[in-house]
Amino acid sequence: MPNGKPLGDSDLAFAAELVARATRLAVAARPALPAGAIVRKPDGSVVTAVDVALQVLILTELERRVGGVPVIAEEDLASIGGKSAAEAHCRALLAAWDPSIGTAEYERALSIGGLDGTTGGLDALWILDPIDGTRGFVEGDHWCPCLALLSRGRTVFAANGHPTIGGGVLLSAAAASGTWSTPLAGGDPSRVVVDGEPPAPGATVRVVAPAHPTPAQTVARRAIGEATGYACELVHSDSQAKYAHVLAGLADIAYSRRGGGAGKFVWDHAGAVLLAREAGAWVGDTDGGDIDLARGRRISANDAVICAARGLGPAVAAALAARDLAEGFARRAPAAEAR
Repeated sequence: MPNGKPLGDSDLAFAAELVARATRLAVAARPALPAGAIVRKPDGSVVTAVDVALQVLILTELERRVGGVPVIAEEDLASIGGKSAAEAHCRALLAAWDPSIGTAEYERALSIGGLDGTTGGLDALWILDPIDGTRGFVEGDHWCPCLALLSRGRTVFAANGHPTIGGGVLLSAAAASGTWSTPLAGGDPSRVVVDGEPPAPGATVRVVAPAHPTPAQTVARRAIGEATGYACELVHSDSQAKYAHVLAGLADIAYSRRGGGAGKFVWDHAGAVLLAREAGAWVGDTDGGDIDLARGRRISANDAVICAARGLGPAVAAALAARDLAEGFARRAPAAEAR
């Protein structure tokens, strides 16, 4: 922990409000986002000057508050480096948001997030995605700033800003303290509890599919939903907003498969794992086991991240395990007993 002291409740409250503030700033910045501030990365993903500015703001403010804590973050100096229009817009945003952030802090905030390798021995580790779902941010779909705190490989705090869900809410949770929804516009928090009652016979389950699904993804999501024994309806979202749909009662099942890839990025799931679990959702892998967040930047030890309400988790896990086996992606022994 920083300075040998664990982060206290006031520090976590500060971090949650920081994410809420960052979300509101991004909402305000989005309509004036110039084309030159939108950049295509070498891997084909999209980043904007707003993503980078939010990372600088959040990490700078956190370091000022609690001191040096190791960080894994999505953006770095190369995200918009060399793109003059994007860099200029980023600097202009920061000048408006916090004029005290200078070049040194700008460069530091984009240099300290490259940690990789085993992190299970760390007492404190920030995981930050300044805008998860940047394509949705640009196109007017779902997106969310996401901050999580890990300790010894487990998420102990999470705050995700969801401007497109429930009229705009901050979802936050601390371990063993429940998940809470607070209006971004201001107001009292309310506890989030997912529906644990199984669907009635003949009911329809709602499965989250990508915002821009391929035909194969549409077929697969429907098949997984129907494997629970019910008719299936698809709702569409990318980013950690897909898990927020389950927490908000807008969907029953959300998942992300590994397939043949190297593993999902930890910043796309770390916060949602705690938010969903503290709200009473079923969270796990295809074998019913936990999500291993301590492997560095990738969730490389899991075949899927599954979030389900209404008692549907075990059926979803079994269906995904069978699909992995059929498609040649199975990496595990037969599924353990699901929680």
